[in-house]
Amino acid sequence: MPKPRKYADTIVKSFSLERQIYEKLKQALAAQGKSISEEVNELLRRRLAEIEGAEASTQDALNYEALKREHVKLAEEVNRLIKLLQRIGAYNQLMEMVAELGLDTQLNNAEEVIAKLLQKWSEDKTALHIFITLIETSKQKKAIERKLDEVRLKEGVNH
Repeated sequence: MPKPRKYADTIVKSFSLERQIYEKLKQALAAQGKSISEEVNELLRRRLAEIEGAEASTQDALNYEALKREHVKLAEEVNRLIKLLQRIGAYNQLMEMVAELGLDTQLNNAEEVIAKLLQKWSEDKTALHIFITLIETSKQKKAIERKLDEVRLKEGVNH
């Protein structure tokens, strides 16, 4: 009659092991009241957690690096757009207008301010649309900055 299984959901697998290691481990575990199956399950559980943790941290590291690259790209684009608008001579005037329209510093109300800006601006439409692109790009940059803050604060807590 087969020995009852300790675990409800099990599978039986065959492994090749070095005889001497198996015998020594079996003896040492018997002294602790443990079976080879219990030990192998525990080793596999720990190894799986290790592998999954490594994969998760590798993916987190890749995401973090991608965020940093995207942030630099957006920061450069914001600076380029500001310089272009300054060269055109429309930057200060557009900044004053969005301040009057109530654009908040986190750009949470950007869409409604852009709609008002489109109605009120009677000057060069090219400058206006470059400025709108600046607002949209700045909003993307701020969103990434919030994510970077979260990651870096979490890293600071974990170290």
